[in-house]
Amino acid sequence: MATTDDYYAVLGVDRRATPDEIKKAFRRLTREWHPDRHPDDPEVALRYRRINEAYNTLGDAARRAKYDMSQRLEGIELRKGFDGRSARDLLGNVFGDVFGTRRDRRRRGRDLRYTLSVSFAEAVLGSEHDIEFEAPGPCSACAGSGTRPGGRPPQTCTVCGGKGEIKGEGLLSRRSACGRCSGTGLVQPDPCQECRGRGTRRQTRSFRVRLPPGTDAGAERVLEGEGEPGRYGGKAGDLKVTVNVSPHRWLRRKGDEIHCEVPLSISEAARGGKIPVPTVDGLVDVDVPKGVRTGTRLRLRGKGVPAAKGKGRGDQLVTVVIETPVLSGSPAVAEAIDALEAACEAAPASLPRRLEMRKALGDNE
Repeated sequence: MATTDDYYAVLGVDRRATPDEIKKAFRRLTREWHPDRHPDDPEVALRYRRINEAYNTLGDAARRAKYDMSQRLEGIELRKGFDGRSARDLLGNVFGDVFGTRRDRRRRGRDLRYTLSVSFAEAVLGSEHDIEFEAPGPCSACAGSGTRPGGRPPQTCTVCGGKGEIKGEGLLSRRSACGRCSGTGLVQPDPCQECRGRGTRRQTRSFRVRLPPGTDAGAERVLEGEGEPGRYGGKAGDLKVTVNVSPHRWLRRKGDEIHCEVPLSISEAARGGKIPVPTVDGLVDVDVPKGVRTGTRLRLRGKGVPAAKGKGRGDQLVTVVIETPVLSGSPAVAEAIDALEAACEAAPASLPRRLEMRKALGDNE
């Protein structure tokens, strides 16, 4: 029976522990790791299931005897031969105890993640944002130490001897993280009542996030040391902020350029003149030449995305699209279109491309 956990290590008890000692350890761990005390923490739920699985096996005499026998027979399967990894595992198991290997007791805090939604202009031009959310932070009652005020400092775990792991029986048995100290090698003899010795409490935390100009969608900003506090002097984790850029109704980004389409009426395209164009800096009046055609691109220099390290800005490309009027429900527009067509027929040179095609088609008949 192959197992993934060392049940003795999960409960933090010696392999020679009595049934009463196993039951006592189980009760203590279930109180400490019950999911109701740590809502929305998937790691706690997983740890709670492992604790119950271990007790269901070790708390039953028959199951415990069968488990102990499987542990003695497990180890490295010699019939499969040794590879490099097996040899390293064997040397680590044998010589690790000889030289008294200990794990680093400092436990780095976990990273926190947050998704920040910003507007298109805020991402392009750069911006600062104040964010606030619920997350683990230093316990105010014990200043993050995990020890109640006036209590004894953390002490070496008596189950693993400060190694943070427990080695099974036999020369070739594997090591498992100690369940008594959670693999740190230290235990809190006088834990803080507010945080139950963890040194952290869930609280409202506030941060200021600065987005540099040219921030792209999906970019990640890292605030070092602003994550979950570490334990036993360990370094705090980081806050990793993922940037979500809301799409703009008219503007699209392509590298350091910004693209947009501007619809023009037939009269605007024919007469030309100034038209308002949206940019990340606001509306800008752009000169449109007379007789402009669909697909013509106008370049607005310096209205694109700022380059890295403040080296200027890209351009904005404006594509002209001549919009065909919708005649349904508008008799006045239909009459105007009919009048325009009659005028163009009377002056064919007003539509030179159509005139050219009609002449070519007539010559071919």
